[in-house]
Amino acid sequence: MKTDVIVIGAGLAGMMAAYAAQEEGAEVILIDRGSVGIGTNSAMANGVFACPTSDYGPEVYVRDTIQVGRRINNADYVKLIAQEAPRTVDFLRALGLNLKEGRGRYVVRRPRPEDIPGLILIKTLAEKIMGLEKVTLIRGFYVTEILKREGISVGVKGFDQSGQELVFIAPAVILACGGAGAIYLRNDNQRSTMGQGYALSAKAGLSLWDMEFVQFYPLVLNEPRLPSMIVYPPYPKEIRLINSSGEDLIKKWQILHLNEAIATKRDEMSVLLYEEEQRGPIYLDCRYIPEASFEYQRLSLFKKIRFDFQNNPIAVSPAAHFFMGGVRTDNQGQTKIPGLFACGEIVWGLHGANRLGGNALTECAVMGNIAGRNAALYAQADPLAASPIQGQSKAWTPGASPCLDRLRELRQKVREAAWNYAGILRPETGSQQGLKAVQGLHSQLDDICPQSIEERRLKDDLLSAALVIKAILTASLARQETRGSFIRRDFPREDNLNWLKNSCLTYDSAQGRFSLSHEDVPTYPMAQ
Repeated sequence: MKTDVIVIGAGLAGMMAAYAAQEEGAEVILIDRGSVGIGTNSAMANGVFACPTSDYGPEVYVRDTIQVGRRINNADYVKLIAQEAPRTVDFLRALGLNLKEGRGRYVVRRPRPEDIPGLILIKTLAEKIMGLEKVTLIRGFYVTEILKREGISVGVKGFDQSGQELVFIAPAVILACGGAGAIYLRNDNQRSTMGQGYALSAKAGLSLWDMEFVQFYPLVLNEPRLPSMIVYPPYPKEIRLINSSGEDLIKKWQILHLNEAIATKRDEMSVLLYEEEQRGPIYLDCRYIPEASFEYQRLSLFKKIRFDFQNNPIAVSPAAHFFMGGVRTDNQGQTKIPGLFACGEIVWGLHGANRLGGNALTECAVMGNIAGRNAALYAQADPLAASPIQGQSKAWTPGASPCLDRLRELRQKVREAAWNYAGILRPETGSQQGLKAVQGLHSQLDDICPQSIEERRLKDDLLSAALVIKAILTASLARQETRGSFIRRDFPREDNLNWLKNSCLTYDSAQGRFSLSHEDVPTYPMAQ
């Protein structure tokens, strides 16, 4: 099948890209392995867009973003987001999204306290997308390869829900695949967020930048059989954070209030909770909160889950939340491979060593729009000519026996490896052990021959996860400092003299490993 623009991923970034591309007159195929929008991390978001506002100018937004990113952001990219974000907010409002302006942010309004802002956002956009004549939705399709011709992107290859191998051809392809949070044992991402976009990119020949920087959120539900849901602030003053002995951890750590700690010391809180958890479970104690608070605080979401939280402390834990690193694009959203664009969490540059709260949705919306528009213009200017397409993957032959149980066992081991070795703290010895462990898991996965489509999807997910863990650990071993979300107890200080640098990983598919280099970050006066 041939079209003008292919978009891989139907979260906020992917839908914005598809909408923008068809606005330029392009025929678009929007691919997602699940339901449009609903199965993505965008649907679980808190509905906050960091943005220049009437009382928060673009220069302040740029300064704050770079300061939070500890000065290793791509400053030109940050300035582009600052310039385009207000127009993107106007566009979202024109689509029918109710956004309330605050200082330095716009927030999705919720009709009821228990409504999830991300769902409101995604459903609003999905309704528009599904009514567009120039956008064809392909659900349940798993992309396995970016196809190239003479070094130029010309389409994608993959398989559908029946296992049929299919090729889609287009002059422009947009990666909007999200991050990789679900590779971790504890995370708040959708289960399918296993780093497929990073794997597709690396195998296509793109470098991965700053993959050592992974953001963890301190308070995520950790009760068996309950969703791993973030407990967002603001928290009522009566809430307590306790250990298994009932000790008040806020008092123990001499923190004035939990709201302050989450807002200003999020990474330190993740470390404190992680280390405390080595001694036993941690609980959020809601027993002393007045009943009325549950109608207005974010805790109103607790009413959607089956747990008697008003009479029993509920287990929480830090969890993987967001990837700052990824592929590099220019200001048109195009990667170094002509015809291959990218947007959303998969892209590097905005966040640096840590993410300013609200910038995830902002980046998805702004760069989705930019990538979609420019992909359409590229496709119209450079239509494909008939010549051989370069592909690497071989056709799938089903195995002789089921292997689902074995793959599920390996999934648990992969997630444990990510959590134990590529998690909140990454000492040198742990990273070295982790690389060996993941290489062993990768070898075991290579030996498995899936019999069913479910097994094939799971194997490919786990191979992507293993590749991402290798990227994180390879970059982590080299960075001998603590910066932003990246924390090493053996190098506890930020070292601007030696490590004001971006890491750059290039994947060797034949060897199954990354080579690493570093680039100095240009001086940016506003970040001083």
